[in-house]
Amino acid sequence: MSGAGRPEKAGYAMARPVAAAAAALAVLGPIAACSGADGGKEKEYDVPRAFCGVQVDPALVSPLLPAGAKIEVGATRPVPSRKNCRVDVDGHWAMTLNLEWWEADVSSTLVASGNPRLEKARMSPDGNFYSGAGAVELVKGCENPRHSRQVLYTSVQLSDPELGDGAAMKKLATAFTRAVGRSDECSE
Repeated sequence: MSGAGRPEKAGYAMARPVAAAAAALAVLGPIAACSGADGGKEKEYDVPRAFCGVQVDPALVSPLLPAGAKIEVGATRPVPSRKNCRVDVDGHWAMTLNLEWWEADVSSTLVASGNPRLEKARMSPDGNFYSGAGAVELVKGCENPRHSRQVLYTSVQLSDPELGDGAAMKKLATAFTRAVGRSDECSE
């Protein structure tokens, strides 16, 4: 019965709960859809154990990569002082892990300025740079006769800053840099 003593129509009584459910869906639907940067998709690929010859624990790389079906890793050396390792997921750039030889007197600040994912980052106490979507680290003690009077830096960049995580990036960058220090790049 309605407040005036009349019976309510069945259609009108059902309209309120349906309208409330529609309003809740309109508000909560976009939040649920945006709750993951990958829109609920999963990683169907296996993360490699090495990136351009450098061994890295896949568990350190995986949190920073997008969902998708296929992963590809390719290396280029555009100039003798630089090695680029590009990671693509489903044909789209996802991450780069670079090795960069610089003159010994160049500051890490200058090196970091070449990584667009570090524009808001500050130097850490150890002289490296980290953000959720990028990092630059010095490879300590790395010597290579082909790069005398130079020092080696690693640089990591994510394509999608939404996947960024400061702690995960620092762990990956540190592990990658240490692995580079043990690689042929530091002994050739």
